[in-house]
Amino acid sequence: MTYPCVDEDHFQVIDGDLTPQPYMQWRHVATNQAGSLQNTYDVNGGNQAADLLELQVAWTNSDPLPMNVYGLLTRGGSIVTNNPRNQVYLETYFGAASGVAPADPTASTLVGRFGNGANLGTLTFPDRTIFTNFQTRQGERTSVLGNTVVLAPGESYKLRIRLRWDAQFWETLPVTSEAETELSIITGASRLDLYAYPDL
Repeated sequence: MTYPCVDEDHFQVIDGDLTPQPYMQWRHVATNQAGSLQNTYDVNGGNQAADLLELQVAWTNSDPLPMNVYGLLTRGGSIVTNNPRNQVYLETYFGAASGVAPADPTASTLVGRFGNGANLGTLTFPDRTIFTNFQTRQGERTSVLGNTVVLAPGESYKLRIRLRWDAQFWETLPVTSEAETELSIITGASRLDLYAYPDL
């Protein structure tokens, strides 16, 4: 039996039952993730600016219809522990590319910054910095990353993030109670997910 009134790009007939094609619904099409990082830094300068990781997810539209595709970024719980006369951040950058065999994108657009800073001043005789140590925490969160793009059949979408640790001022003097100072970060896990639905 034939079904001349059925658009086979939209519907399928299995054992006489008419059902939508699997790609005719909203669906999760790709994922990639990276575990949490835990780093400790030198209180008196040095390695206080560095890229921590890059993560990318990609999907190619192998369906016969154009598809809307968008990405979500989920970041796990993060902790920044700071020391005197420092302003430090965990920064998130992203980039995206689409088309037929697009090159990997560069994650250069800043989309989030999390951190803290303080300066309680200095003392003299001998010269040293007034002690302070504090912590800022952020729970798990999910956000839309980038735009929704339309992929023609055969086109691909790539979404990339970069996590960076950066500081605006680095301590240069000995610190009172320096044995108790800490400059560290726990990034939390990162996950990228792509979702697609038909562009009708």
